Amino acid sequence: MPETIHIALSANQAFTVPLGLCLRSIMQSANADTTYHFHILDSGVDRKLLQLGGFTNISWYDVADKLRDLPCGGRFPTPIYHRFLLPQLLPDTIERVIYLDCDTVVRRDLSELYRTELGETALAAVPWVVLGHYAEEFGQHLRSFPRRFGLADDGTPYFYSSLLVMQLPAMRSMQIPQRLIAATRHHTRELIWPDQDVLNAVLRGQITPLPLEYNVIPLFSEQLENEGQEARAAYAAPAIVHFAAMKPNILTGPRNALEQDFFRFWQESPWKRRIPYPLVSLTRLPRVAATLLNTTFTALLPFPGLLRGLGKLLNALRGGHH
Repeated sequence: MPETIHIALSANQAFTVPLGLCLRSIMQSANADTTYHFHILDSGVDRKLLQLGGFTNISWYDVADKLRDLPCGGRFPTPIYHRFLLPQLLPDTIERVIYLDCDTVVRRDLSELYRTELGETALAAVPWVVLGHYAEEFGQHLRSFPRRFGLADDGTPYFYSSLLVMQLPAMRSMQIPQRLIAATRHHTRELIWPDQDVLNAVLRGQITPLPLEYNVIPLFSEQLENEGQEARAAYAAPAIVHFAAMKPNILTGPRNALEQDFFRFWQESPWKRRIPYPLVSLTRLPRVAATLLNTTFTALLPFPGLLRGLGKLLNALRGGHH
């Protein structure tokens, strides 16, 4: 009997389509003998819309009212913390789970990742790497991490929280969920990337590193000629693409090769008449104006040229700011 691979994701209503696209990418990249079971941490997912993908083997966990006292806002809503709860929410019969942010597209079967040797560590993650000309912009936050949390600046890697291979019995026995939640409440003022900072502070030196190919970020896909072999190989053949920092935007269209692949994948999906990612700029407008623009953009989805022309016009009206 084939092994069942357990995958967990967290989403609210606004990220229903990214969740569906991520699940679809997992299923399409699966080997013939791979069986997945999905665990959805639900804080408002539109389940009817999601089921356009015809998914089976889903367990739902209503977490809408959990951890609402933890610091959130802007790019970091409460669902970022729900991954902390997986050892408590999943049945004790499940010993391992892969947690994935839903703004990812999986391009390779996850069996090998699921079987990662963790040894005595509780989880595995990808070390934090910033490439190209973004190294200085984002690097300052990484360099400040030890100081912000009162830790020794000893070169211990800092890890992304977007992909976690969790060894659940170890996390339960070490009471890691409770420790993560307590640390978040204690360090509210020190947080820049909230869930990620806390995971790295609580589990410092106790995380197994994963290859960079499991967290390829399109924003960093420029200027790779001066990067190392691992980075260039990962970006040439990623296992998982993570749309961190910059989401695919219908008003600009594809900005690099990885986004070209995403737009093609989205257009082949049941959600091709839905905006794939919420447009951040609309959140800054009055609700009536945001609703009107969102309706207009949705109506223009079959006409990408018109959408991009409208995007250029709106950008010019804003003074050229992105």
